[in-house]
Amino acid sequence: MEKFTILALQGPDGTHADLAPLAEAAQNNQGRLSVLHLGPVPILVPSIGAAPYAIPIIPEGWLGERNAMSEKLGITQGETREYLKQQGLTGEVGTICIEPTAMHDHVAKHALFADISVVQDSLRSDDVAFDNVVYGLLFEGPGPVMFNIKPDGKALAPDNVLIAWNNSLPAARAMRAALPMLKSAKEVTIGMFDADPSKWGDGESPGADLAVWLSHHGCQVTVQEYATGRKSVSDAILERAKERTADLVVMGAYGRSHWQERIFGGTTQSMIKQQDVAVLLSH
Repeated sequence: MEKFTILALQGPDGTHADLAPLAEAAQNNQGRLSVLHLGPVPILVPSIGAAPYAIPIIPEGWLGERNAMSEKLGITQGETREYLKQQGLTGEVGTICIEPTAMHDHVAKHALFADISVVQDSLRSDDVAFDNVVYGLLFEGPGPVMFNIKPDGKALAPDNVLIAWNNSLPAARAMRAALPMLKSAKEVTIGMFDADPSKWGDGESPGADLAVWLSHHGCQVTVQEYATGRKSVSDAILERAKERTADLVVMGAYGRSHWQERIFGGTTQSMIKQQDVAVLLSH
């Protein structure tokens, strides 16, 4: 991860302790740490008077809530700039104070020049904001996106990585984005869940081509096929990650329609919602 730029996306209650593992990773790799403080405000639904002379009326209290959030983020922004200075780090510190449904476009623009975006747990308190941030980073930004980076974890400098491989373009993008971490890891497991060789086009040994490519990069690779049985794919991935004491799971996001997964559920949605295992996703 040498000279990587990390973008941390924090909710209004995020702390410097949340930033500490990111700051450490940046310090150890001559990297930069940028922080974006996000403050969702209530969705504005103006009241309308009688036609034909109707005018929009901002509900009482909305402007006060918006201004209070903006002031809070401004104070936090200054504190974060001082924190980065104390850590000897460079990087931008910004704020976004808008309705949660509009966040996707703004965060995508901030992620354009980041090597990795990290969505921090402090954003999970607002489901609408969280979903829009994730959507913007995965579908409108360059990716990749990481979740569940804990102060006592090793996700940014993992010793043991599980790649949930399905021979898809999103999985390939995630694997390439994670390559610097894979090269420095002590063990990389290519895990295939309910592999179908005829569908994947990998011949009789699914994952073999990826293993050869990663080995050429110096990675220590093991290939494993897993049957999910009666479990969901996401549950099987989490079970195997814990079994192998993986510091990080790398996988593609939304191999099928994003809206299908939102409505019917799916592996990507489940891996984003869980908070037990660090995961890197790319679409």
